Amino acid sequence: MSFAISDWVQGRTKDGELIQGFITSMNDRQNTASVYVVQSDHDAAVGTTVTVLSSWIKEQPSVPMLDYEEPILDFIELALATRDEEWFAELTLRLHEVVNKQASGSNNAPILYNRRNFGRIIR
Repeated sequence: MSFAISDWVQGRTKDGELIQGFITSMNDRQNTASVYVVQSDHDAAVGTTVTVLSSWIKEQPSVPMLDYEEPILDFIELALATRDEEWFAELTLRLHEVVNKQASGSNNAPILYNRRNFGRIIR
């Protein structure tokens, strides 16, 4: 499978850790990808970049997450953390649309309990 920078992927590291994240760079000669880890079964890996063989990762399944308030808030935090102003503006607009739809009672959004706060600093 062919990947590109910014693709969301999931897979395993050489140590067998489960990872989910997005590709930050590719090395076609060595058939590797650098993945910025946003979720892992090894907590220390979250927030780091790991290099994995391209054959050890697969494309992250897409989910219509932008139909619900909670995931949009998570993406807004990520946009702020990466200082992506254009994505932040798009997400903010989408958030207003979703909130207005919920206020009119035309949306049965699920309750999502497992929010992760990317911008929260733990001391």
